[in-house]
Amino acid sequence: MNEPTKRPPQSAFPLWGTIAIPGGLLWGTALGAGAGLLFGNLVIGALIGAGVGVGVGFTVFAAAIVIASGKV
Repeated sequence: MNEPTKRPPQSAFPLWGTIAIPGGLLWGTALGAGAGLLFGNLVIGALIGAGVGVGVGFTVFAAAIVIASGKV
């Protein structure tokens, strides 16, 4: 007789924490480029937006670490 298979253990780290930094970089660059285009300098806007996006991504990533540590 076959034994029932066990499910693989679910990761405690949330998916939104995994994609926070690259997502912040991409969205920050896009929104910053849009603002830069609106205000006259596309490159400066994209660079500032990328910096802000990475900063927000690190903040969300840190929140994911805190939540994952509570599930252990």
